[in-house]
Amino acid sequence: MSIISTYLGPVHSAILAFPLLALVLTFPYLIYEYRHYGAIPLLRTILVYTFILYLINAYFQVILPLPSRAEVAASAAPAMQMTPGHFLRMIRRTADWHIHSLHGLKEFLKNPYVYQAILNTILLFPLGIYLHYYFRVNFFLAVPLMFLVSLFFEMTQRTGLYGLYAHAYRTFDVDDLILNTAGGTVGWLLSPLICFPLPSRDKIDASAYRRGDSIPIFRRFLAFFVDFFVISVIQWVISLIIPATAVGFVMEVLLSVVFTIIYFTVFPLMTDGYTLGKSLFRLRLTNRRGKHSLSPLPQQYLVRAAWISILIAHLPHYWVLCQEMKQITYNNAFTFWDRFQTITEIGMAVFVIEIIIRMITQDKQFFYEKFSSVQNENMIQHNNKEED
Repeated sequence: MSIISTYLGPVHSAILAFPLLALVLTFPYLIYEYRHYGAIPLLRTILVYTFILYLINAYFQVILPLPSRAEVAASAAPAMQMTPGHFLRMIRRTADWHIHSLHGLKEFLKNPYVYQAILNTILLFPLGIYLHYYFRVNFFLAVPLMFLVSLFFEMTQRTGLYGLYAHAYRTFDVDDLILNTAGGTVGWLLSPLICFPLPSRDKIDASAYRRGDSIPIFRRFLAFFVDFFVISVIQWVISLIIPATAVGFVMEVLLSVVFTIIYFTVFPLMTDGYTLGKSLFRLRLTNRRGKHSLSPLPQQYLVRAAWISILIAHLPHYWVLCQEMKQITYNNAFTFWDRFQTITEIGMAVFVIEIIIRMITQDKQFFYEKFSSVQNENMIQHNNKEED
């Protein structure tokens, strides 16, 4: 196996594993960003996800390729290398230091002690950059952190991947700790030169705060998703209780509509404008007049809840109901449900169109908000003095 393929193999594996891990982390990431900043700048997302990809790649470089457990069990455990500078002595013994040509340089770099030292130095170089630029960790904390990361990698090898193998299948090497930490330290020191074209972390945060004040549509959608997930659990319980008959289908939808109205009316009344979803994403329902934010009246909550439940949230539910009823009814009843399905489809199309309009225009208030005079308020407190 060539040197390049040895180290590109883990890179390929990291790229394959990244989408799955990114998918798992996306919802927690969205919650964190919206709760702390109110919006998600594209640059921050790129930085965070490239950092995740880097960590996966660095970890895979340490553990891959994985040998078989039988192969490791049949072999002797490698001894720990605890002499600092051992790699330098081995390079002196095995490499030709008299480099007079490009060919000589290539041969020197092919020496296993040389390229392993280079790769160990590079391994935590990006971590130093991230710690300085994005995480804003000072030098005296960054160096111990990088040493601990390197120690974690070495202990991963020393423990045979946490006991998966009978013993270590790679050598614990103190020089790796030194080179990893040194490479990360150089990355930290060079970070200002490497990242100078990028805006500062303060500017990224300030941009998110400004966008958060206008409350992005997707943030509101996620808050509604959390609320409707709670409602869907109740709907599922209702469906288990009500018999699967024509009358049962209708009753299930009616009860779901009523419960949704109660949820979006009672919860905000009890919590001064919050639902579970609103609280999670730090939004609050208010009746804003001029510069003052007032609590909506009970009838305002009721009007808003009725509009959301009857004319928006349950449109897909109505469509499914129509499909069920069309299969068990005939003649005039079938015609009714067929027409009701058409109305439902028109309603869904109108709502999608309104979403698109709100996304591309300055007016972010939906019709049901204007009709009820209840709107969302950003509850993230910040002192935004940084300008782009």
